[in-house]
Amino acid sequence: MKKVFILHLISSIGISYGLINFVSISFTGLEIFAVVAALLLVFWLLTYVFHRLYFNTFRAGINLAFYFMKELVVSNFRIINFILSPGHQFKPAILELPLTLKSDFSITLLANLITLTPGTITLEVSRDKKYLYFHIVDVPKQDIEMAKQKIKEGFEKRIMKIKA
Repeated sequence: MKKVFILHLISSIGISYGLINFVSISFTGLEIFAVVAALLLVFWLLTYVFHRLYFNTFRAGINLAFYFMKELVVSNFRIINFILSPGHQFKPAILELPLTLKSDFSITLLANLITLTPGTITLEVSRDKKYLYFHIVDVPKQDIEMAKQKIKEGFEKRIMKIKA
């Protein structure tokens, strides 16, 4: 699946490079991108032998990346607000998140995304890979379950859509 996508991408770039050198017209970056994208689309439309799962995986990966960027910005603003608010009392907690993910890659990706988000850090994964322990800087006592649910519905759900 990944090999087919990489093969299509390399083929598209190679054919685009050959066409640009053959025609010997100087293209802008946007035009080169359009040619590569058009050839990639042609390969996708002509491929009935392979499953289109790699395009769904690519789309799921892009979705995860945009979700992470959104969470990164929101978390940064939340931490800045906490720092600039005088007299704000942090309510830190160590949470135990039950995992639905099974593969080492998926669990590692989730742990790294949690750690990269400001205000949280992954501490440990249980030996049986059923629980992930992480520290969160500020969570009210009544919102502990909501904090766990946000990670499950956010990061974990999007990681599960990536067939890795």
